[in-house]
Amino acid sequence: MVVAANPLAAEAGLAMLKEGGNAVDAALATSFALNVAEPFASGLGGGGWMLIYLAKENRVTVIDYRERAPAAAFPRMFEENGKVRTDWREAQGLSVAVPGTPAGWEYALKHYGTKTLAQVSRRAVELAEQGYAVSSTFSSINKDEYEKLLANAGETTCYLNGGVPFEPGEVFKNPELARTFRLLAEKGMGEFYGGETARKIVEAVKAKGGILTREDMASYQAKEVTPLRGAYKDYVLTTIPPPSSGGLHAIQLLNILEAWPLREWGPNSPAFIHHFSEALRFVFADREHYLGDPDFVAVPIQAICDKDYARRIASLIKPDRVRGDYPFGAFDKHPSAGNTSHLCVVDREGNIVSQTQSINLFFGSGIIPEGTGFLLNDIMDDFSADPDSLNAPRPRRRPLSSMAPLILFNKGKPTLVLGSPGGTRIFSSLVQIILNVVEFGQSLDEAIEAPRFFSSSAKGQAQPVAIESRIPERTLAALKKLGHEISLKEAYDKYFGGAQGLLLLRDQQLILGGADSRRDGSGAGY
Repeated sequence: MVVAANPLAAEAGLAMLKEGGNAVDAALATSFALNVAEPFASGLGGGGWMLIYLAKENRVTVIDYRERAPAAAFPRMFEENGKVRTDWREAQGLSVAVPGTPAGWEYALKHYGTKTLAQVSRRAVELAEQGYAVSSTFSSINKDEYEKLLANAGETTCYLNGGVPFEPGEVFKNPELARTFRLLAEKGMGEFYGGETARKIVEAVKAKGGILTREDMASYQAKEVTPLRGAYKDYVLTTIPPPSSGGLHAIQLLNILEAWPLREWGPNSPAFIHHFSEALRFVFADREHYLGDPDFVAVPIQAICDKDYARRIASLIKPDRVRGDYPFGAFDKHPSAGNTSHLCVVDREGNIVSQTQSINLFFGSGIIPEGTGFLLNDIMDDFSADPDSLNAPRPRRRPLSSMAPLILFNKGKPTLVLGSPGGTRIFSSLVQIILNVVEFGQSLDEAIEAPRFFSSSAKGQAQPVAIESRIPERTLAALKKLGHEISLKEAYDKYFGGAQGLLLLRDQQLILGGADSRRDGSGAGY
């Protein structure tokens, strides 16, 4: 089965499984197709992480292909006359980091796949050339980002229809992207980092005021890293390590929540939302203070994941009112250790891929290298605007992320495969889905479609609880009485991401897929 953020992509992955490809082959076929069918969220110009479970070896590994800052990056690079320029962070050449996606895809295929680049990209090439009718989601986001696309890609770009946004049902084609896919299949991803494609990327970025160089491109490498592991009651969670904070904080949040009678409170009850939101505020205090690129920063991973530390946080949370201040943890030792799209795959041998990747904000920077058809990221916006932050932009560093592709194991066997886009809301949403399944007995689809909420802290102070309007008014009133400020969101708001998941039952003889209607999520299996 394949679940992804677009039905055309899920079908491409399923076709690869039927052709004898394994989970990695199918994940890459899905990824290529997502670059065509959901171009505003991921693609060649971005980066991400692939979490792989190898059934025969009973082993989990991670491929890290997060984007990297140019060598000329520096903490105050987005400031003009002492003020941060948001447009420089989001929609100019300075916003573009070295893409990691092509290197990550090629690494995964070489080490764990069975097919060629030409084979896994074939369906995407056909889709780009033949075109498809855009969805209301595509159209809506296209309209939201119209000014950025017009300014950086021009009115003749394929991402606009005759210079204006696409309406639902109109046909989108991208023959230039199809040609790029064919070129990379023929010459390998080295062409992307050292050939004509690299030259076009650097020229496009510099034309918009960026600092990316050919040397930055040529020196990029994806890498394989050890997964992060945590536990919640009888379950073991396997996920990705920093520089993504998502997996680390999903583990930390579950550790805190383990202390409370969640089943007694019930899903989305006032007590549940209150305690969960307060826990999130402590989590974000640690995120703000400690997280950065672990190649350069000592991240206290073990301390943050410690169960005793979680119990100390739980003891500081008051059941009858908002606490108001949320200090970060004090540790004796520091051992080293937007937007987005997610997909999940399980093959006939039981191999699994949980993969999250991004170009950051919708349609990324809006910059398209000449004749290539793909959008470049604005991932530099994921660095902190605070020049003193551990996550401030610096040479060759990878910005902090919240991505958290994960696999939940029960009795040694993979049970729940999950991930989502949604920026800093990612790990909060995933933990809510996990609890909906393992604590509240919901089906996977129910768990994904259930109303969500989110809160955080900034400099130790509580932020409002963002909450979907499907939560009953009496619950909102109870939360306000406890001292929470409420920010009401629309039902099924894409602010809360677009989760994709697989639930594996009866020793994988029964596979249930869940795909979020907050985006164009879809599953395909046989």
